[in-house]
Amino acid sequence: MTTERLYYTDCYLRDFEARVLQAEPGPQGLRVYLDHSAFYPESGGQPSDRGTLAGIPVLDVIDEGDQVAHVLASKPEGETVRGEIDWSRRFDHMQQHTGQHLLSAAFDKIGGFKTVSFHLGVEASTIDLDSDRLGRRQIEEAEGLANSVVFENREVRILFQPASEASRMDLRKPTAREGDVRLIEVAGFDLSACGGTHVGRTGAVGSIAVRRIEPAKGNTRVEFACGSRALRAARRDFLALSEAGRLRSGGLEQVPALVAKQSEELRTAIRAREKLTGRLAAYRAAELVSMVEARDGGRIVRLIFPAEELVEAKMIAHAIAKQPSAVAFLGVRSAAGAKGDSATLVFAQSADGGADMSGILRQVLGNVGGKGGGTRYFAQGAVAGEKLEEALVLAETLLGR
Repeated sequence: MTTERLYYTDCYLRDFEARVLQAEPGPQGLRVYLDHSAFYPESGGQPSDRGTLAGIPVLDVIDEGDQVAHVLASKPEGETVRGEIDWSRRFDHMQQHTGQHLLSAAFDKIGGFKTVSFHLGVEASTIDLDSDRLGRRQIEEAEGLANSVVFENREVRILFQPASEASRMDLRKPTAREGDVRLIEVAGFDLSACGGTHVGRTGAVGSIAVRRIEPAKGNTRVEFACGSRALRAARRDFLALSEAGRLRSGGLEQVPALVAKQSEELRTAIRAREKLTGRLAAYRAAELVSMVEARDGGRIVRLIFPAEELVEAKMIAHAIAKQPSAVAFLGVRSAAGAKGDSATLVFAQSADGGADMSGILRQVLGNVGGKGGGTRYFAQGAVAGEKLEEALVLAETLLGR
């Protein structure tokens, strides 16, 4: 039983009539098999079509080799059914897939960059190129070349050739397919083996916009959008930049400079705050050490801080450790509603201290539970919130002063 794939020869076919050959239950719903179908099944990085069979929504379309399975919630009545393709989804996929061929061919032409994978997503699509050295110049050059072919409105043809003949043709990427091979030809620009749906002329792609580039396991991932998607993305960019400009009292073209200036001002403010926080921590540490009674020639500061003072608590612990013969056993409560209600332990001692903070922490955690680690002079761990006070008392006891 073989399903004739009508989209192989006519990607613009929106409705058809077919004979039901078989229907059987599957994991997602009822799988219906037809003698022929215009529905595209997910494969080659392109998602499947949607639409209806006999008015029943098609939930998925699955490629099973020689057969195409249409997943429905219920069985259609009668031996013959009418299929209708969700044209908005189909045409969007046609724009993206043809755009991908153009962009991949452009990267190949400008620098020999080969496409190793393709994914057509809901709002953006990606290709992975076999290089980790792509720069802005190459991206802009390839994007410009691909769009020039779009604007020239070149013909996109579907060809069928025996595998032996196809192997001798100037394919962008060699194919291992056997039998008759379906080829997509962009006149004078690209020839590729492909089973997907494509527009009839490049002008229907509309435009191709590279949205993002990022490293991907030794390759470069290029995110792009074509046609209506590119237009929607441009609108989102315009609205975002307009709002950013409004918030900073500037125009669109001023946003990068304004953001850079604000970022530098923020970094300056953060550095100033950190400096002041460090000075305050040193002051508080000296005050805390002076407030406790010396025992066996040393002073122990045991204190619990609120959740919002975690950073300050660590700085104070380090500052206490700079005092002579001083030890800090500090705790920080968990944030309200924090997952697991985990509190923080911070242990520190002066350079002249004879104890082992990591050793004491291990013993504490062995008794109350939790995890952590550190060095002889500084250690940090996490315990259940209700065990915080017990952990600090035990740490002081283990110190033996």
